Amino acid sequence: MWQHLGAFALTGVLLMLAFPRPGWGLLAYVALVPAAVAAGRTRNWRTLWWTGWVVLGLWWLWMLRWLLPISPAAPPALGVWLGLNAVAGVLAAGVLNQKLRWPMVVALPLGWVSIEALRSVWPVGGISWFTLAHSQAMWDTGDIGRVVQTADLLGQHTVGLVVAAVNGAVVDVLLRRKLPRTSVGLAGVLLVGAFVYGQWRIGEWAGATEAGPTVAVVQTHREQDNTVGLTAERVVEEWSDLVSLHGQAVQEKDGQRPTLVVWPETIVPAPLNPAGIARMREVAGNPEMTVDTRNWYGLRAQFGDVVPEVVQAGGVATIVGASGLEISPELRRTNAAYLVAPDGAIETTAYEKQHRVPMGEYIPGPGFVEDLIAWMSPWESSYVLTPGAGPVVFTLPGGWQVGTPICYEDAIAGVCREMVYGPDGKRMDFLVNLTNDGWYPGKGMRRQHAQLASLRCIENRVPMARSVNTGISTLIDSVGRSSARLDEYEAGVITHTLRVDNRSTVYGAVGGWPWALFVLLTAMAAAFAAVFGRPVAKHRIA
Repeated sequence: MWQHLGAFALTGVLLMLAFPRPGWGLLAYVALVPAAVAAGRTRNWRTLWWTGWVVLGLWWLWMLRWLLPISPAAPPALGVWLGLNAVAGVLAAGVLNQKLRWPMVVALPLGWVSIEALRSVWPVGGISWFTLAHSQAMWDTGDIGRVVQTADLLGQHTVGLVVAAVNGAVVDVLLRRKLPRTSVGLAGVLLVGAFVYGQWRIGEWAGATEAGPTVAVVQTHREQDNTVGLTAERVVEEWSDLVSLHGQAVQEKDGQRPTLVVWPETIVPAPLNPAGIARMREVAGNPEMTVDTRNWYGLRAQFGDVVPEVVQAGGVATIVGASGLEISPELRRTNAAYLVAPDGAIETTAYEKQHRVPMGEYIPGPGFVEDLIAWMSPWESSYVLTPGAGPVVFTLPGGWQVGTPICYEDAIAGVCREMVYGPDGKRMDFLVNLTNDGWYPGKGMRRQHAQLASLRCIENRVPMARSVNTGISTLIDSVGRSSARLDEYEAGVITHTLRVDNRSTVYGAVGGWPWALFVLLTAMAAAFAAVFGRPVAKHRIA
């Protein structure tokens, strides 16, 4: 039991160090080794199961601790579920290794990456965080990775396969008395091949890209607290700060004004769609409402006029994070991105966030659960959002095409791919991510979020501009390299000319369906091994 606990604990420590902070990505190439050695030598599957579940569940609880101020129940619940996922991957690898005699260089990628692929999409949209691929993505200015460039082949899990295979080869060396040349050779070919491929893709970047639009991203510094509601005084103060930052953003830099300015997610605390503005004004003019209600709705209704005025005064197209509201035929609240033209006209069609955050923006499960939680909530109405219908292509002055994943959507590979690639191929020149990370404490989560965004750029070969309340705001090129950034907890503006990538990717063409086959293959092989495989070898864990 203690050997199992120690093995999983060591794997947990190595994995923790592989992600920001500190982000020592090279440790990911050996992080799975202790747990996989335990799986390859155990005689007691039950002990392996519960020790791995406990340790890896605690690992997830610790890694997601930044969720505690927002939803105290979320990290423990996710720890239980995701710990179960992780140990299932280790168990699958152990069963394939012991009962089918498959080397760990094959069994470990099958077991671990299958679980990563599954949990990234299921249930309720999955949680795509802390995969092996993320450990290889870069987030600091100027950093660039080689192996991670393979993400443009079949998505981020292609990178995970390479990292897991190296772990598996190390395990094979430790489990056998003679050097397993096949295992070491296969892992070596995969690693060297991935490195060479990455260097080639980086090397052709300059010739495959052209100068694109100049984009200015605004970073506000407003920490959020879900126990404290907005007040009129706070709204006015925050708006004044935003207008000042916008004034800086529209200024010339090196003799050139930006083509686009980007504001963070929901920085405007009011709907900007026509129906939403009309509703604000209707309530503000209704004498049957209380004075406080009329004043509050009246304040919010003003944004329908002042946002266009601010953008028109600056004369630069601006993507604005706000909300949407529809009353008829039923109540619809959305988290939206609006394109405001240089003359102040708000684009009729807004992009509405598709991938809502479970428990934060909707309650998974039957409708009565959502109603019960809304009834128990101290707020007058629950913060339940309606998902958007699909991607929206915004056309900027100059003809540039842009998509706008909102907040956590830049961590969801399928959402960003659907934006960039339509039925006729690549349709976006770049992505703009609007995020509010002001709800969360610490710095690690913000660096992890920026790290995730760089993978989306590589998978689709598009640059991305991120405007993030409390940071990290950054401009990322199509090889995942941050060209400029603003650090955590500072307000400011960064401006940079993006380079538009003319390349399309295999992942953009085929999507994520190969990973469904990969998961199915692993599940069938593990089930066959458990039922028909050879008896467990009679040796103890060591």
